[in-house]
Amino acid sequence: MAAIIFEYADDNSGRIKAIYRDGKQITKPIRLEMPSAIVQTYFKAAFRNCRAMTESDDDREDNRQHGLQSFLMSLVGLEAFLNIHFHMVGREKNLPEVIKAVTAGTSTVESKIKNLSYACYGKHLAGQKTINKKIRELYDLRSAIVHPKWEPMTLGMAEVVFDGVADNFQQAFEDREFVREAMRWCLLVVARVGLLNNPETADLFMNRWTTFSDTNESLSRDLGISEDGK
Repeated sequence: MAAIIFEYADDNSGRIKAIYRDGKQITKPIRLEMPSAIVQTYFKAAFRNCRAMTESDDDREDNRQHGLQSFLMSLVGLEAFLNIHFHMVGREKNLPEVIKAVTAGTSTVESKIKNLSYACYGKHLAGQKTINKKIRELYDLRSAIVHPKWEPMTLGMAEVVFDGVADNFQQAFEDREFVREAMRWCLLVVARVGLLNNPETADLFMNRWTTFSDTNESLSRDLGISEDGK
């Protein structure tokens, strides 16, 4: 674990003379933030890119770019939340297996949703199987985005043949509702972990990690699923 140490001047002025990181002096300014800020950045980027999309066919190219960015940022925000929140809980409750799961880089996002909730709170996430099935679909699509491949196709019209064209999967990201739904599934995980953490402060938990006012109730309703996962 990194350690930041401030060395103050000897003149009682309160002036910081030097800053050390892990025993080595650093000369550049340093700004420390709460861990939740890392997660907030991704979800806010997802929201802003989704909001920039329109319903007009004239904006297809812009919509596709905003949609791709929103989709990716939602999934990164989810993984950042799982890694950071459960790392913090693992330290607080002295759960080395939880810390290992979020720092080793070998666990899938589904296994984190399934196993870490139970390890930290003694309960599985409400509707865990339904959520994990959808999250896997989204992550498979993410894999197609970051590892793109070309599947050559041939288009024939009368006596004209176009060879080597593509049925571009990126067209899906021109649909704002598709992008918004993906973000809601990711936010739902945060909301339901918040319920496990403390049902009385679940709304504050959601706001702390995402800055949003969405709740398990509102997200479940928008996604057409039950609030209790049954």
